[in-house]
Amino acid sequence: MVRKTKPELTEEEQKFLALFKSEEKLHIKEISDALDKSAAGVVEMAHGMRLKEVLIWKSGDFFYLGKATVDLPPEDVAIKENQIKIGFIADTILGSKFEQPTALCQAIQIAEREGVDLMIHIGVSAGKPTPVKRDEFHKLTAEEQAAYIVKNYPKSSKFKIRLISGYHDMQWRREGINILADVCELREDLIYRGDLQSDFPLRRGVEKGGRWPILKAAHHGGDDSPYSKSYPVQGFAENLDQDIKDLFKNDRSDIVAVAGQGVFCDLGGSTVKTLFAVPGLRLISPSIMKRKRRSVVPTIGFVIITVTFDTDGNFFVTKDCFPLSSTKNDYREKFSSNDKHKKTLENLSLEARAILKLLEAGPRSRGEIAQAINKSDKTVSSAISSLRKAGFEIEGPDSKSPTSKSYKNYKLTVSERTDFSAKPINFAEYFFETLQEGGVSDTHFGHHSELLPILNEAYDIFLARGIRVVNHTGDVTNGFPKHQEHNKGEVREFRATPLTNDIISMYPRRKGIVTHVISGDHDRWFLDAIGYDIMDPVAQIRHDIKYLGVQQGEKESGRILTLLRHFNWGTSYARSYKPQQVIEGGLLREVEQESARYRGKVICVLSGGGHVYCSMLYKGIIFILMPCLQGKTGFITGLGKLSDVGFIIYSITCSKDGSLTKFRVEFFNRGAEALALVRNNKALRNSDTDKPSKTKK
Repeated sequence: MVRKTKPELTEEEQKFLALFKSEEKLHIKEISDALDKSAAGVVEMAHGMRLKEVLIWKSGDFFYLGKATVDLPPEDVAIKENQIKIGFIADTILGSKFEQPTALCQAIQIAEREGVDLMIHIGVSAGKPTPVKRDEFHKLTAEEQAAYIVKNYPKSSKFKIRLISGYHDMQWRREGINILADVCELREDLIYRGDLQSDFPLRRGVEKGGRWPILKAAHHGGDDSPYSKSYPVQGFAENLDQDIKDLFKNDRSDIVAVAGQGVFCDLGGSTVKTLFAVPGLRLISPSIMKRKRRSVVPTIGFVIITVTFDTDGNFFVTKDCFPLSSTKNDYREKFSSNDKHKKTLENLSLEARAILKLLEAGPRSRGEIAQAINKSDKTVSSAISSLRKAGFEIEGPDSKSPTSKSYKNYKLTVSERTDFSAKPINFAEYFFETLQEGGVSDTHFGHHSELLPILNEAYDIFLARGIRVVNHTGDVTNGFPKHQEHNKGEVREFRATPLTNDIISMYPRRKGIVTHVISGDHDRWFLDAIGYDIMDPVAQIRHDIKYLGVQQGEKESGRILTLLRHFNWGTSYARSYKPQQVIEGGLLREVEQESARYRGKVICVLSGGGHVYCSMLYKGIIFILMPCLQGKTGFITGLGKLSDVGFIIYSITCSKDGSLTKFRVEFFNRGAEALALVRNNKALRNSDTDKPSKTKK
């Protein structure tokens, strides 16, 4: 069924629409100038038009135009105990030849196993094909895509799935078609939750503080994205904050999940707000590959978050990313691996089965086939003949069909896939090995803004959680006063020997915990100035501290290789920019050149020096920007930057064959506590200096 609506608009709203003409998007300043309205007024007008079932949505500084939509009220989510698990699937582009239905089925399996209470899917269909992209679709019309989704979308016995329109779904709105609403009318287990974003208030027990925390699931509203994957996500959150201030005054979102970037990227979390990007379940099409020359390899996977409440109504969010394997031509029938053809395949020779698998991937010449299976042309011909007798349609130079004799290669006529069920996952082998460790960075011993109480709290939590290894990614000390002009009045101690003794005596000790540490650029100042490697004597006396090297080190644990790095860089606005640069600028090349060393390993990079938190899975590599354990300083304030203060616990899970199957980073945000400590310490120092000096009589 196709639904069409006719919006009733005021004269001013009609003028707003007329601005778009043939354009699909307009900058907010263009609209503001044309209508002589403030930016906030434009936002408010667009909101009013959406209530009238006109689709004008905002992404960054641009407004996009569709035709018909319905804004749905928030869906309250009742939490029975003190915890809820929420799953997020995104960007499946069903109807495209680059969809990943096998991964989608696996995601549902894993979500059921993990005990997910609420499942949200952002961006479902392939959208409307343009003439240039027609060959990238196997379902071309809205009716075909809707029927395909209704028939093949996997069903769960544990939960219903909320669908939110993404960028591609919205393309049908230009024709007045709401494809997901139509799908959900025919599937009781699928629930339509609106367009581009939807709110879910999380209700548990007695409401605390006059409101419930709100989860917002959203699509950033575009198919193109900048190089830095976190940039549109950060921008979405900032624009969201501004829109909320403009429209709703006191409202806010506490948990924000943003789809559309094709990677997993966690940008922090506390009892106030957490923000993360949801990876997709799709391959990159040739048209996108041609248009975007950088960063076109997506992360295939999904996310499950766990929201845990304490007795006071506060909550903490953890995020688990589940990477999944890709399958080429997943929309096609897979004869060689489908149980439906099991009996047929059992009666075929090994050579015939090998040829079938080759032809599933694409046409092959007789010579290519013979070389691949290491058999003679005679054996190849015999095997192809047996495949034809078994019912497989294979065109080629020896085909009896007159139209097929023109083919130089053998070509398997592949039918569209009809069975979308995935093989049951053997979870004992899938989640085979887990590494869980703690992480701290940038403690800056010797600076008045050092946060020893929070550092001790971190080790107390590590001990309580059973952590036995902690990684420190450098700048243990504030170092030699290389930039004394920035540190005037802020440095407690800068001499090498006293600082060494401070670390030995004051750095936390906990029974059973070993700390692996690298030096940072501040620690290195001693080495550069006086030839003194400050961490070396510390490790010689403190046997629970293992020194790995100057600004870099590495360690292995089973199938997991952890690289500790400390970069003396400043942070860019887009937090993912530097990690992406490190991965693409040399790490991937190093992995390729030293394939024997890295083969079968999951690589995790822990990076200090940036004083901000961000974790991401990018091109198969886990990268974690470490938060700091240093309070606000005059130097940082002078640069106009903010720091993320806290520590982390991360866990990485591998399958029996060494593939990454799950990872989690818990960020313990201690920004408020750090601010209070620094202010208190400053007040104490000031009171000491104000005291009158005592003189002997």
